[in-house]
Amino acid sequence: MFVLELYFLFYRVPKMMTRLAREHGQSALRWSLLGIGAWLVAELGVLITAGVIYALGVEILDWPMPMHPGFKGLAYLLSLIAALLSPTLLARILTRKSKQEFSSPPPPPELSQESDNAN
Repeated sequence: MFVLELYFLFYRVPKMMTRLAREHGQSALRWSLLGIGAWLVAELGVLITAGVIYALGVEILDWPMPMHPGFKGLAYLLSLIAALLSPTLLARILTRKSKQEFSSPPPPPELSQESDNAN
């Protein structure tokens, strides 16, 4: 499972973000690093949250101190799902944000020679 995670983290996510960055005329390196960062932050965020929940369960609900393997597995599964979704959500945010289309300027005024001849 760890090898699959490394594949996504160092190959698939940078490849997807590079393609999107080039489509939008942005820095491929910056978008790739943002994608990898989003992956790591999402995964670590879920794991830390699960650890805090379990620590509160130990203190308040008298859960057993060695963490149950099922809880560890569930926390890892949830963190992996969050990590897989994070680059997709980041890509949507960045593509929506980078499509800054400016309206065309108004046409130049037309100078009529007829009005000059009338004076």
